[in-house]
Amino acid sequence: MLLAQYAASAQNTSNKGRDFWLGYMAHFEGTKSQMNLYVTSDRNAVVTVTVGTLAPSTFNVTANKVTVIPVSPQQAYVSSTEIIEQKAIHVTSDVPVVVYSHIYFTNKSAATLVLPNNTLGRSYYAISYDQHQPNANQATSQLMVVALEDNTTIEITPTVATVGGKPAGVPFSPPRPLMKGEVYQVRTLQDLTGTKVESIDVGLGSCKRIAVFSGSSWTAVPLTCPATISGDNLYQQLYPISAWGKNFVTAPFKSRLAGDVFRVMASEDYTSININGTTITKNKGQFHEFESSLPNYVSADKPILFAQYAKTQSCDRVQADPEMTLANPVEQTLKDITLYSSKDFQISRHYINVTMRAADTATFKLDGSKIPFLPIAANPVYAYAQRDVAEGNHTLKADSGFNAVAYGFGQVESYGYSAGANVTNLVQNITVLSDSICDGRNIRFKGFAIYEPLAWKWYFGDGQTSADQNPSHVFPGPGTYTVSLVTTKSNGNDCNSQDSTYIEVEVFPNPAVGFSYTTVCTNDSTRFLDETKLTTGEKILGYRWDFGDGTTSTKQSPAHLFKTPGTYTVRLSITNQNLCVSETSRDLTIYPPPKAAFTAPEVCDKEPVVFQNATTLAQGTIARWVWDFGDGTQSTEQQPQHTYAQHGTYIVKLKAISDQGCADSVQVSVRVNPKPVAAFNLPDICIKDDAAFQNQSTLASGTMTYLWDFGDGATSTLREPRHKYTAEGVYTVKLVVTSDKGCQDMVSNTYTVSGAVPVPAFSASSFCQEQGVNFKDESTIAFGNIVRRRWTFGDGNFSDEKDPMHIYSKAGTYTVNLQVWSGIVCTDNITKTITVLPNPVAGFTTANVCESDAASFTNTTTYSGSGAPSYAWTFGDGGTSAAASPTHLYKAPGTYTVTLVAKGGNDCAQTFSRSITIYPTPKADFSPTVGCVTDAVTFQDMSSLFSGKITGWAWDFGDGGTSTVQHPTHKYTKDGSFSVRLTVTSDLGCTHTITKTIQISPAPVAQAGPDQLLCGKLTTQLAANAPAPATGQWMVVQGTGGSFSDVSNPTATFTGTMDQTYTLRWTVSNSPCVNATDEVQIRIRPVPTVEAGPNIVLVEGESIQLQGQGQGKLTWSPGTGLSNTNTGNPVASPVVTTKYYLSVESEAGCFNKDSLEIKVLKKLQIPKAFSPNGDGVNETWELGGIEDYPNISIEVYNRWGQQVYTSQGYPLPWDGKRNGADLPVGAYYYLINPNNGRAKMTGPLTILR
Repeated sequence: MLLAQYAASAQNTSNKGRDFWLGYMAHFEGTKSQMNLYVTSDRNAVVTVTVGTLAPSTFNVTANKVTVIPVSPQQAYVSSTEIIEQKAIHVTSDVPVVVYSHIYFTNKSAATLVLPNNTLGRSYYAISYDQHQPNANQATSQLMVVALEDNTTIEITPTVATVGGKPAGVPFSPPRPLMKGEVYQVRTLQDLTGTKVESIDVGLGSCKRIAVFSGSSWTAVPLTCPATISGDNLYQQLYPISAWGKNFVTAPFKSRLAGDVFRVMASEDYTSININGTTITKNKGQFHEFESSLPNYVSADKPILFAQYAKTQSCDRVQADPEMTLANPVEQTLKDITLYSSKDFQISRHYINVTMRAADTATFKLDGSKIPFLPIAANPVYAYAQRDVAEGNHTLKADSGFNAVAYGFGQVESYGYSAGANVTNLVQNITVLSDSICDGRNIRFKGFAIYEPLAWKWYFGDGQTSADQNPSHVFPGPGTYTVSLVTTKSNGNDCNSQDSTYIEVEVFPNPAVGFSYTTVCTNDSTRFLDETKLTTGEKILGYRWDFGDGTTSTKQSPAHLFKTPGTYTVRLSITNQNLCVSETSRDLTIYPPPKAAFTAPEVCDKEPVVFQNATTLAQGTIARWVWDFGDGTQSTEQQPQHTYAQHGTYIVKLKAISDQGCADSVQVSVRVNPKPVAAFNLPDICIKDDAAFQNQSTLASGTMTYLWDFGDGATSTLREPRHKYTAEGVYTVKLVVTSDKGCQDMVSNTYTVSGAVPVPAFSASSFCQEQGVNFKDESTIAFGNIVRRRWTFGDGNFSDEKDPMHIYSKAGTYTVNLQVWSGIVCTDNITKTITVLPNPVAGFTTANVCESDAASFTNTTTYSGSGAPSYAWTFGDGGTSAAASPTHLYKAPGTYTVTLVAKGGNDCAQTFSRSITIYPTPKADFSPTVGCVTDAVTFQDMSSLFSGKITGWAWDFGDGGTSTVQHPTHKYTKDGSFSVRLTVTSDLGCTHTITKTIQISPAPVAQAGPDQLLCGKLTTQLAANAPAPATGQWMVVQGTGGSFSDVSNPTATFTGTMDQTYTLRWTVSNSPCVNATDEVQIRIRPVPTVEAGPNIVLVEGESIQLQGQGQGKLTWSPGTGLSNTNTGNPVASPVVTTKYYLSVESEAGCFNKDSLEIKVLKKLQIPKAFSPNGDGVNETWELGGIEDYPNISIEVYNRWGQQVYTSQGYPLPWDGKRNGADLPVGAYYYLINPNNGRAKMTGPLTILR
């Protein structure tokens, strides 16, 4: 079963949205300016930004933080006027976000709140300000239209003439309908406030919404301020007329000294506007401007637009500059706003103004804290607050609606924008309880219009429609749906006969609820596991479990103990963060557990324990047993046996598990009694002795009894008995030991009873004193064993070993005795005399030496025996010698053990060892072997030493210079070759010398040549210096697509691509000197296009506006007869035929020129009468200036319409005759056709006589 609920209210027409369109309007600094988008949201968002025809870029926005997205001016900036360009900026997001746009450069900055598409309309009035120092290329009043859909037809009615030549008051449209993503900018040299911008219907179903922005690329506020020297760009997205309100409250910008400027504009004729108690009347598109330093209350009987302007810094004498913000009416408020206070550009102070109903101010919080409000004197129902804030994100919240403005000031710098906007269509709109709903739920819409529509038409965004005013609808599944309401008026069939409103409805998925559970037994808690499957970003707010036995839980995965067996219905209900609720249920049966029981007997160590299982179960069967014997071993048998490795008391556990998984456990103590360990020692005896037995039996606890069997039929129960054997032989003796718990052990040993006295005998060998004498026992016995012996060596020492070795302390003659036993009283001994020979006393002396020196050894051996001694030396490195006092050269440093073996004439020898240290000799080395004459050479000592350290250095640089430091620096005064010698000394006095040749090279010089600007060409010859004797090489440091004809040629030809700026580096190398480099900049720019226009024919006194165009700064010459030489469209009024040249200079400095000729015709002077009467005065019809009209045709008619004269050209003046006869006096009229594109001329003519 699925349940759902949704929130109570929503603001679907706020500035928060998923789809935005905007444009990069003209700025005083052109493409040097920068546009940043600031995007924030209360949720993590994935935002996509598409600029013009470029590929989309994706950005991740972290909840409650601002992501700054720069927009490239090279791709989006629009400088043109009245030209369609595909440069719109499209911002989309997967969740609702807030977007601000900021255009700035140095001290020229302006920002606007960007409105989502669903809040836009079709009709707008532009608002800007008086244009200071107008300039067609830099300082203009302007508006921009952005098309959201294909085939959008725009009509613009300007209040002033446009830079492109469109006259004031005459509606015009772009040359074709705009396609989606195209922009159309209109620039004027005067304030265009009041200009009407509409999307119109031309029979293509093109009543489409548009986004409109207006402002100025640079101006000052107000123009009346004395010494106005600073200004700023103005930039605001306009609210559609349908969203204008009737009531406004404003707070002054904080820190101002001279107040603010305000403009209020009417949307309809005869609008009555009350400003702080004073009433005025304005017609549609008209505005009223006033200044105020106090809070304002402005109301009207018809919708109005209200703008607030910060003044130029020179007017206010505090840090600031012009800024324009659009106020929100009190009918359009929000309760929750997140905004961004930007530091760009050089903003030092940030502020937020808030206005709202005074009764609701207690609920307002800025960044979580309450702030004080002041009443608005003009209407105390409302209050305002002005707060200083820091750069960055700020959150504004209240229980009731409010309006806010974010702004900031710096040195001749400012920004400002409406912090948030509720852009509800106040003419026709949609209300809904919530703009989000759970899947499957019915949502009810209410339509509102201030008139009685002929028809209501709803489009739900899922293919379904409705004609009801207040329909209900169920959406087919989760997702975001755009719902639109179109109402039809009774006043026609064009765009003005319809109103439309859009809202977005988000349908949330219900939780996919599910759960599992573990045990189902009355003696154990059943654990329930939530297995709800969440979609990405979904969070659970709450859980509710109903266990079917009258108890509940709100934990996610609870445990519950059912007290009695039976079947229960368990339900889980889950609510997610969207308040969507889902429920599921499962039936489960609770079973009784088994009753575990068993018995076990007491046993002796190493005997098996047989367990008797006595478990019972009321319902079902036992499926499994688990035994734990308490010694780390287990069993799953029903009736197991187990043998313990050691005695002791064990806790045995039995767990019985039913076929339903219910379990019960029981534990019982099981005792394993210790078993005695029988043991005894056998006496060493002969037939003459009594045998005394030593009992060594043990028992961990308790007492023991004993039974002995001596192997000859005799027994005993004593613990340690004595026994007399009557005959020699081999006997087996047994001992049985029994504990007080009845546990037994038995041991038996076989031993011999000797029957005779032993016969002693021994021999000896190796009689050198230091090596010792080896003795060997050779005694025998007739029957039995020799059980003990004692050696006495004659020097006070003895031994009980069978075959000992004894070292005498000195040479000499000694008496040795050996006594042996076969029992206690059976014994005999033998004595012998031996002579011990003397050993040499070996020794030598030596001294430590360096690695390259031979070591000397002095023999100090003494010898007191007979015969001459011999010597054997080993030096520890594999070398040997038989000399008495040898010398030896070691090949490697180190410490060696030297051994001398001295052997006397009696073959007795002695060994003597001692160590000798061979000191390592250092190996001298250094670098470098090359250098540069301009640089000091730093010599690096690279000498090495196997061990120890080098303590001395002696340098000779080959040019008379020396040094004793380890790493010296030496500067050679000229280039060439020098022999450098280094001698190093170790801490032990060992030395080594090395000599190397160093080559000192001359230094390289690099000169890349002058920077170049290439206009309309791609190649140029470079002009670097010749690097000889070094080598040179070109490389491109900056710029793409460039190449050289020969990278090593100083005058190589370089070829690049258009519109690239290259930095080329000329590197001259003469190793080891540091490379010399120099750079040259090559700018490749197109020749700017320029078109002066066609040749023109004027008549004296006429003027014409030229239609010159060009890509860059335009200049006309000569300036004679021109209204302005620095615009493409000056008014030309030449008095004589003149050839004008239009020059263009691109931003890069490239030039081009075109020309046109304005031919000035003399104004044709047509007399209204002449008198061909022969008096010599006015005899002919003289036409003044006729010489400029060679192709003229002239016709004269009488009052009856009869032609009386005609002429092609006018070679001779007409004498008033027809076919040679005088025409009568009277009235005639003429028809003159100049035949040069000029209009025909007619008029009366009188012949007098």
